[in-house]
Amino acid sequence: MPLLQRTPHSGSDIGEDRRPRFGIGHMSITAANVDAMTNFYTAIGLRLVVNMGHASIVELRGGTHLIIQSGEPGLATLDFIVDDIDEAQTVLDAEGASTSSIRRGHPHDRFIATDLEGNTVVVNSDHSIGVV
Repeated sequence: MPLLQRTPHSGSDIGEDRRPRFGIGHMSITAANVDAMTNFYTAIGLRLVVNMGHASIVELRGGTHLIIQSGEPGLATLDFIVDDIDEAQTVLDAEGASTSSIRRGHPHDRFIATDLEGNTVVVNSDHSIGVV
């Protein structure tokens, strides 16, 4: 597969941009209690961007935003990557998520968690290839 040859981000003279062309900008979930879900996701390590009451935005690594908006809960599946899967499981357990045991290998370690409102959170060890 050929390397994508793109112009670097404006104002940058770092040369060739070797990152993949696309990333995920936003994902959305609904929650019966937006504040509680916002607190849960910031407690496990996402960064608060804004909480507007009826909806909030929290940020994941790489700049992807998770939009939490008022509505029927428990219908989403999120798929996260982490550097330390054992630590991630400990953090999720401490914040009240229900977690499975960690399955090791092939091609990465992973476990499944259920957040406070029934959303599925799949947590994988980082398996990035190259610069992301």
